[in-house]
Amino acid sequence: MSTKVSSGVSLSTNYFLRNFYTNNQKAAKTSGRSGYSNVELSYEDSRALNRAAKRLSKSDFGSDTDEKDDDLNDTSKAAIEAFVDTYNYTVTSGKSSSDYETKRYVKQLNTLSKKHADELEDLGITINSDGTLDLNKDLLKTANNSKARKLLSSDQEYPQKLVKLSRKMNSAVQENIMSLISTQNMHIDISL
Repeated sequence: MSTKVSSGVSLSTNYFLRNFYTNNQKAAKTSGRSGYSNVELSYEDSRALNRAAKRLSKSDFGSDTDEKDDDLNDTSKAAIEAFVDTYNYTVTSGKSSSDYETKRYVKQLNTLSKKHADELEDLGITINSDGTLDLNKDLLKTANNSKARKLLSSDQEYPQKLVKLSRKMNSAVQENIMSLISTQNMHIDISL
């Protein structure tokens, strides 16, 4: 899911949110989320977080051998902003879930982020008491490629574990959906 852009073109946060929420772009905006059940949102959010983590780990943040460590470009900043929004949606919908497994994965996401709090702070991201992330856009503007590489490169623990946890969370949500359908004769639209 690598995005190639010619020089001089910057992609927006909304572009990345639409990309992360490919199957349901309404869920990418706070205003579009009100019409869905929590389990539907948990399903879509965990899928979007998986896409976001994969996308960021494939981003070009330069290399350790770069003589000059450039500031993050606008496209990278937009991708990070969209990741924070996606992460927060996932934590919020997961915490509101009635499913124990889903909540367990939210706790694991929080533990993972706390473990990498210093690297997140280098990008202007702090962890709120409710487990969501807070992005200081002014600090993100001062971040450089080496700080992003230290946290988000494909060989780093943070994106690798985000991919695994979001995938496991999505599987737990799917199992919860199937259980609700079979035991309570509910209809839940997972096609979103």
